[in-house]
Amino acid sequence: MALKKYIRRLEYSFFLFFLIVRGLSAQDDRNRNSVTTEPTQKAETVQVLGKVSDSGSQNFRSNPSGFQSAIKLDETSARYTSLPEVLEREAGLRVRSFGGLGSYSTLSIRGTNPNQSRIYLDGIPLNNSQGGEVNLADLPFDSLESVEVYRSGNPIGFSGSAIGGSVNLVTRKDSGKPKTRINLGGGSFNTGKASVSHTGTYNGIGTSFLALGEKSDQNFSFKNDHGTVVLNTLDDTIDRRKNAAFERAALFGTLKYQIGKTELKLLNDFNHRIHGLPGPGSNQTNQVHRKYDRYTGSFATDTKGLFVDSFRLETRSFYTAAKDDLFDPGSEFSKGTPNARAEIRQTGIQLMPTLYLTDYNQIIRGFASLEKESFDRERLTPSNIIGRVEPLKERTYSSFRLEDEVRLWNAKVLLIPSVTWDHYRDRFPSEEPWYRRQDPFASDQKKTAFTNPKFGFVWKLFEKETWDLQFQANVSKQYRIPSFLEMFGEQGSIIANPNLKPEQSGNGDAGFVMKSDNSFLKTKTSVSYFSKDIKDMILFLPNSQFTLRPENVDSARIRGLEFSHREDWKYGIKFLFNYTYQEAINTSSSPYLHGKILPLRPRHEFSSTLSWKGKKLETGIELLYIGAVFRDRTNEYINYIPARQIWNYFFTWILYSEPGEITKDALGNPKESAPSKEFLLTFEVKNFTDKRVSDLIGYPLPGRSWYATLSMRF
Repeated sequence: MALKKYIRRLEYSFFLFFLIVRGLSAQDDRNRNSVTTEPTQKAETVQVLGKVSDSGSQNFRSNPSGFQSAIKLDETSARYTSLPEVLEREAGLRVRSFGGLGSYSTLSIRGTNPNQSRIYLDGIPLNNSQGGEVNLADLPFDSLESVEVYRSGNPIGFSGSAIGGSVNLVTRKDSGKPKTRINLGGGSFNTGKASVSHTGTYNGIGTSFLALGEKSDQNFSFKNDHGTVVLNTLDDTIDRRKNAAFERAALFGTLKYQIGKTELKLLNDFNHRIHGLPGPGSNQTNQVHRKYDRYTGSFATDTKGLFVDSFRLETRSFYTAAKDDLFDPGSEFSKGTPNARAEIRQTGIQLMPTLYLTDYNQIIRGFASLEKESFDRERLTPSNIIGRVEPLKERTYSSFRLEDEVRLWNAKVLLIPSVTWDHYRDRFPSEEPWYRRQDPFASDQKKTAFTNPKFGFVWKLFEKETWDLQFQANVSKQYRIPSFLEMFGEQGSIIANPNLKPEQSGNGDAGFVMKSDNSFLKTKTSVSYFSKDIKDMILFLPNSQFTLRPENVDSARIRGLEFSHREDWKYGIKFLFNYTYQEAINTSSSPYLHGKILPLRPRHEFSSTLSWKGKKLETGIELLYIGAVFRDRTNEYINYIPARQIWNYFFTWILYSEPGEITKDALGNPKESAPSKEFLLTFEVKNFTDKRVSDLIGYPLPGRSWYATLSMRF
């Protein structure tokens, strides 16, 4: 009944919105008394900020006050790289890995926990409610065109609240003329990868397709301290990582078609992974492994000029099914029922209406979504006999957001207030009979609702033909709903606490963004200050000798500065520099934690790339500097990691190339598109100074490694 109530509320909201749209547009038409083609032109030009060309996506244009960046993956398409590698080079982002390529990796944005950030695939949410955080190794990468990073919270059109920020993985688009790329790569630790992708338009249907296979043993050498880091260094040995191998396969495809004013898009993405779980270096496993399969499908529409020329409606429906199996035949992790078989299903429908009131200098945007998620798991014996079936966990989530972009003084100043209403309904039948529960009359359902206000501000200080400078700022209130694991526990290890409150944070940032576009040099510079005051953070506290109980007892204060600069020279020189300074301090009432630095938050972090591309070759060098960190909450010396520098080098030999079409940029200057045909051979050395470090206690990272990639496009 509650689900029907949510659906009915959505229907009423959409009907009311369309009535308002119709009334406002009718009044707008009477006031203008002009031809119908004029509003269409205004609806499109109203989105342009400044005269300098900006290749940002529609998501960027609908979030003008946010500090955001796009990582163009075409620049690394001929290299052997991964999603964690490209993310950790961005300002404000920190990747934590349990090993080398293909290992469990998480993302932290602006000093927050990994479960406080959101990750999407073309706007489809990928975070699940069981643990909250996302394993970057499980996500697609080779099928992506770019990665959008939002540091100021979610832009409109993305569901969920994000204390840290969000990342949107943008898939490849059709290219008009048919193009095919084949990549063959390999390198250290018996690593190999092969992929073939194709894009093109046939009879008005845009297509994009990719098939991929990859494997690696990841048997790199490391120093094994045998669990005696400080007390005894005489027993240290050089060992090899074992049971860290992985195999991965992926299939991806999209179809796009235009019917009148409406663009239709169908997406299908399938990922399959089998990988070992090696455990800590001092106690490696032999047989524990995991099998993960995920399918994501979506159908999206984009209608410009629906009912009236100044109205745009975007819709998205999606379905994700994931199967996560754990195998521990030797009971190396746990006894009894060590194996597990879990299924996660996510479905949702989203609507994004936009109304361009150009005569009133406003753009009104809306967002409504209804999503449902379920988590089902079975515990099995080492011989895969079902030992226990856990109750089905379900979460229904609805969200409404309204945003008004007010443009003043010929769009020199933008005021962007918005508010989001989130409603959650969780259901989890208890395994315990009623007479054994702590509260025999406790319901198996829980409802949570909160409101997220946000305000954005943009001031175009200078706006010239070849450069512009703007000041932008944001303040918001963000939440994180507790995960299934935190609220409903884990039998035998984590006590359920359905009374947990959502984590909440007061966020703010402000800074300057400068862009220039000359015939010989194109630059973009961004400097920003950010702050987060997080309270009611969930911490697992000892409940007995063998169990933990989550409680809202922690809090944190995060302050920081980000600087990002990029230069693209006409002569093929490219320079990138990203720097982050942050102070992430624990402010909880516990005397053992208050004033301590949050674990794995370096005070200084920067990355830099310098490269040059000529007619026959491209070469470059990369530097990643990560400052000193503590790996524990109490900042013990034994868990101190000194600063480290990781150097990478790459060299690409252009064996054959045919120039692409000549186009013009926004200033009318001739610009050559990507080569229509090319044959590239790339060699690269990663961590060539052979730094041996680890992000997490006992989980070493690889030292020096090399890779080679043969890439063909035709």
